[in-house]
Amino acid sequence: MKKINFKTFQETRKPKVLFNDMTNLVDMVASGVNPSLVISGAPGLGKTFLTIKQLREQGLKEGVDFIHVKGRATAAGMFITLYENSDKLIIFDDCDSVFKDKDAVNLLKGALDSYDKRTISWLAAKPLKDADGENLPRFFDFKGKIIFITNVSASNIDSAIKSRSFIIDIDLNSDQMLTRMKDLLPEIEPGVDSLKLKREALNALRSLNKKYDNVQLNFRSLIKAIRIRQMGFKNWKNMVAEQIVN
Repeated sequence: MKKINFKTFQETRKPKVLFNDMTNLVDMVASGVNPSLVISGAPGLGKTFLTIKQLREQGLKEGVDFIHVKGRATAAGMFITLYENSDKLIIFDDCDSVFKDKDAVNLLKGALDSYDKRTISWLAAKPLKDADGENLPRFFDFKGKIIFITNVSASNIDSAIKSRSFIIDIDLNSDQMLTRMKDLLPEIEPGVDSLKLKREALNALRSLNKKYDNVQLNFRSLIKAIRIRQMGFKNWKNMVAEQIVN
């Protein structure tokens, strides 16, 4: 039997199946079966939304059972966050700057490891300090869980990070993305009641994708299209094109 590229196989899968796999992995972290998960893929696919939704459906409360850290993260900032939340589930979201810092990558490797208890170390000449100016320990046992959400493709993530954690790459082609948008259309922009209007916005995206190159097909684009469509402008389709075609 001739082998095929797994990426080619993924492109034939229904988006529902791929995202169901993702929510299953989130459940495994939430329940403590596995302490870490890396979710990679292009922006605007709903990775963060679905992760937090799934955690809440498992009964976890933000600020109590899990925290959501978003944006730039330094090695020192990551160490402090891990120390202050050493028994919680931490979502690191859009913290891609970590991959450019060797110290931060090493901390992430330690936090993502498959052991129930992981020792996290900061062996610099000067100890880090907490918000009150007190010295933090140079090492501690991390017993929490990590979900790391990134826009970096799985193929570009350090192999040592991938080997320590479950990882899923949410990478949809145009047809898969449009199918995913159709599946979730009733949930998008809940303040807009008209499903007919939402379908018209989605169809506009579909038409633009057939006509032009470099169309941004993601949920952010769909939300923009719905918001423009609901205003009833005569030239709404052109306005949508201006927003989502590069």
